[in-house]
Amino acid sequence: MKLLKYVMTSDSGLAPNPYFDICSLALCTPNHMNARISPGDWIIGHSCRATGNRLIYAMRVTKVLTMPDYFLNYPEKRPDPDGDAIVRAGDNFYDNSSGKWRRLPSACHNEVDAFMQDQDRPVFLSEGGENFWYFGGTDDPVTRGFPNLFPELIKDRQGISYIHDEHVIDRFVQWLKRNGRSGLIGSPRDSVDFQPARYLVEIDPVPKWINIGDNRPSDSLESTAGSCRPRTAKTSHQVPIVSTTKRCS
Repeated sequence: MKLLKYVMTSDSGLAPNPYFDICSLALCTPNHMNARISPGDWIIGHSCRATGNRLIYAMRVTKVLTMPDYFLNYPEKRPDPDGDAIVRAGDNFYDNSSGKWRRLPSACHNEVDAFMQDQDRPVFLSEGGENFWYFGGTDDPVTRGFPNLFPELIKDRQGISYIHDEHVIDRFVQWLKRNGRSGLIGSPRDSVDFQPARYLVEIDPVPKWINIGDNRPSDSLESTAGSCRPRTAKTSHQVPIVSTTKRCS
């Protein structure tokens, strides 16, 4: 058992995505850094020094998937640009079942460079609210107290680091459990509340974009995914969605 720690520069509900009783990490750090994570390991993300190194989330990984497996088996995690803030933040938008990588329309990572960087990365899941703690933008004694209680779990720069000391990990886990809350506890600090003029759906052989209101072609990835229906996230308790204008990262 080991623990991976990193600093989160953005918290939009995309990475991690804590909805539908599953905390998923499919994009951004640590996926882009080829993190060596197995079921049973832990991942934690905290804010930067300027915002107090507050704990944003912790998850015990229960499953590691490929992106195609994730796309096929977790349709509730697919984004819908016309949905509410929870559905817009869906992180399950890459698939290669057609033989090339394609993406569902999403305001997040809506760039060629991001598409190239994201594809074919591992997806880390924590299934069940008892296996993850998502505080988001919550500012309370628990999140503020984290850096003083666990200085060894603070990452002082960008990138990822591993903790292998099981005594430290166990002490941290017991502290989490004593707080009496788990699952979706808070709301994202930087919720997705913007809509671009067009969406990137392919880059091979050339970038392909669709505009809002276009009649989308029958061979588009949206047809592969099926219709996107309004969905309600399963939460430990009802949590309001923060509305800000920050960009996904």
